[in-house]
Amino acid sequence: MGREAMGAVRLGDAAGRAKVQLETDELIFRGEVKGRVPFRALTAIEPGEDGLRLAWPDGEARVEMPEAEAARWADRIANPPSLLDKLGVKEGTTVVLLDPDHELAGDSDFAAELADRSVKVKPAGKADVVIWAIEEAADLDRMPALIKWIQPAGALWAVWPKGRKTLNENHIREAALDAGLVDVKVARFSATHSALKLVVPKAQRGRLTGHS
Repeated sequence: MGREAMGAVRLGDAAGRAKVQLETDELIFRGEVKGRVPFRALTAIEPGEDGLRLAWPDGEARVEMPEAEAARWADRIANPPSLLDKLGVKEGTTVVLLDPDHELAGDSDFAAELADRSVKVKPAGKADVVIWAIEEAADLDRMPALIKWIQPAGALWAVWPKGRKTLNENHIREAALDAGLVDVKVARFSATHSALKLVVPKAQRGRLTGHS
């Protein structure tokens, strides 16, 4: 979940007070007004002393917050992080794409971003970031064996299809805990897939990642 604030919102014929949530690429309104507005639909993003004014073709919102926070929201909306930014894939990063045929290779946006960034991509082994496409709960049995691939400050991103009762965030989190990993972040991977960031607890990194 991203940042939250309260504000006066008009969305179509509906108007009232609502909680405004700042997510990866959209605003979510919950309260007297409910709805979603993608960043790309916004026609005005105006921070000021009274908070943040946002407008789009069929509505507007005035979000209550200090001017400095309004400026941060405005910058975040105008310059949303890319998928690779969210996954922590920086220039020079070593990346493992595990089971890419499931989802990763088929996502054209992800493939284009990866090709555009100076990173080392390989199918297995030690890496700064391991991006693992999971299709079924049975795939989670592989998780303990992947711990040795994570560099001390690295991460394993589990990517799974949204909307499945047999494979969801809770299943992945439970498997991670059983394997000795902890989850620290959820991210939107694509319109159809979510991703959960798993890391080795700091106190155990020397013991669990000190072998090949």
